[in-house]
Formats: sequence, structure tokens, C-alpha cells
Amino acid sequence: MKKFKDLNACISLLKEVGRGNSVDPQKRNAIEQVIAEIKKIRGKPRLQSHEVHESVRCIAETLVRAFVNND
Repeated sequence: MKKFKDLNACISLLKEVGRGNSVDPQKRNAIEQVIAEIKKIRGKPRLQSHEVHESVRCIAETLVRAFVNND
């Protein structure tokens, strides 16, 4: 049960960030992708460790690409 509470909290925090006025469309899209990935994790009751690792990697890469300035 705690797993779902933690994932729900992550989704809520990301939605809050996405609602901000300073978030451009690219970042908002990345946030939506991350939320979709978290919902995918939440929907599977028994994930194997490699599935969790793949999802965490996907989430991290998406957020880093969106929020790190590569100028």
C-alpha cells in the first residue's frame, strides 16, 4: 500500500510543477511523459527489479533532458 501512496505523491508533485507558469511546453511534455511512466509502474502489482530500474532510468533521463540547460 505504501508503494501506491509514494507513487501518488510523486504524481501530485509533478502535476504541481507542471502547472507553474515558468514551465515551457517542452518541460510540460516531459512531465506528462514521466507521469505516464509512473502510472505504468503503479498499474503493475509485481514488478521485477529490472523493470523498476528501466522505469527509473527512463524517468531520470526524461527529466534531465528537459530541465538541464545544454547551451
